Amino acid sequence: MHGPEAVYSGEVSKVISFLESRGDVRAFAAGTMCRTAIIDMRLENVIDITVCDLPSRTLSAIPCAVPIMVNNGKSVESGLAFGDIVAGRTKRTAIQVERASEKDGVIVLWEVEPNETASWVARALSEHFAVPLRQLWPSVNSEGECHAVRCACPGEPLFVNGVLIGVVESPEVKAYIRDGRIVRLEGVSAKDTGLARLGQLKEAKFKSGYIRYKAGPACDVPVRYGKGRMAVIDHIAFSSLERIDPDTVCALTVGDDTTEVAGDVLARRGVRVIGITDGDRDGVLKGPARASGSVILRILSTTDDEAGAALARKINGTDTFEGFVAKVREELARMGVEYEVAP
Repeated sequence: MHGPEAVYSGEVSKVISFLESRGDVRAFAAGTMCRTAIIDMRLENVIDITVCDLPSRTLSAIPCAVPIMVNNGKSVESGLAFGDIVAGRTKRTAIQVERASEKDGVIVLWEVEPNETASWVARALSEHFAVPLRQLWPSVNSEGECHAVRCACPGEPLFVNGVLIGVVESPEVKAYIRDGRIVRLEGVSAKDTGLARLGQLKEAKFKSGYIRYKAGPACDVPVRYGKGRMAVIDHIAFSSLERIDPDTVCALTVGDDTTEVAGDVLARRGVRVIGITDGDRDGVLKGPARASGSVILRILSTTDDEAGAALARKINGTDTFEGFVAKVREELARMGVEYEVAP
């Protein structure tokens, strides 16, 4: 299951219900926002969110007769472009259920090798959802130095491995990689700080577009009280759930968009955030939630990167949420950093 829209629309539940009437089904989440949607819709007993890997890795690893990916992209074209990449990396015949709850929905049989069971399931899904069935073959994915990002729209954020690296300026986006580093971007207004955070790339997963287009019904969870530890999430918001455990009472989040996304994700676990921001928000998430009582500090005299890194080094141990807030403010004052409390 990939992306939040397919979960919130009820598409995922309908697909699982239909498949369970015909055989055994194991469902897994792919993507952080998909996991938050599953929590919101209280489907954790139906869909496994404990392991969240790339769709291609999950589909490759599942020991099953027919791997199926349920997705609801921003358009059919973008969904099929995404499916082509996944299918090419999966290297086995798979089915994609794309926007089945929409008028332009489609079922795709990505055929790598003959699989009669997959063909039968694909036809059954097409008939059940009354959407066309397409049989396609994955294009050869280039692992060379030029990576083309398909179906990008001007104004959208561009991510690599979950890190925001710029804003799309043209439908034609290309990234050139040499020795594990992006050396040139075309069709993108790049963010140098984001590119610097990538470091050495062993693999590059590109994503254009907002990470959630519609706000779902956020699950109402009481905030955590008492003493515990403070997690640190520095510009990698997609790993928020992996950074907390039962002893986590709050999280120090560094960066405007990181604070927005991590705050939304961690609200589902009752974890308040102490956000360190500097006002350069790009707005990558629609309708963000936040655990009640979270504190957002806007840094005025330096960057959130510098202030956040210093705070992460200095503050550790266990305390209450209020205690950690006090320590953060004390440390900022000691460093001579000016800040204001943001709404």
